[in-house]
Amino acid sequence: MPQLDLMTFFTQFFWFSICFSIFYIFLLHQIMPVISSNLKFRKKRLDILANDINKKKEGALSLLTTYDNILLKTLSLSRVYVTKTVNHGNSWIQKTISETNSSHFFQSNTFYIKSIAAKSLNFVVLESSLKVSSTDKNWTKLWK
Repeated sequence: MPQLDLMTFFTQFFWFSICFSIFYIFLLHQIMPVISSNLKFRKKRLDILANDINKKKEGALSLLTTYDNILLKTLSLSRVYVTKTVNHGNSWIQKTISETNSSHFFQSNTFYIKSIAAKSLNFVVLESSLKVSSTDKNWTKLWK
C-alpha cells in the first residue's frame, strides 16, 4: 500500500498538519468572530423585540381596563337615567289619568252609572210585573 509507505507518510502528515493548523487558525480568527457577533446581535434584537412586545401587552392591558371602567361607568349612568325617565313617565301617567278622570270623565261616569241604575231598575220593575201577570206563564221560566 503506497499511502502507508514510511517514506511518504511523514511528508503527508507534515503537510496535513500545516494545512489543518492554517485552516483552524483562519476559522478561529475570521469565521468564528463573525458567527459570534451575529448570534449576539440576534440575541440583543430578540431581547429588544420581547421587551417591546411586553410593553405593548401591558399598554393594551391597561387600555382594556380603562375601556372596561369607562364602559361600566357609562352603563351605570345609562341605567340611572333610564330608571329616572321610567319613574317620571309612570308618575306623569298616573297624574294625568287621575286628573282626566276627575275633571273630564267625572260627569260622563256619573251619567253612565245613572243610566245603568235606571236600566237595572226598569228591568226589576219589568220582571216583577211580568211575574205577577197571569196571561202567559211559559216565558217566565226564562227568568228563574
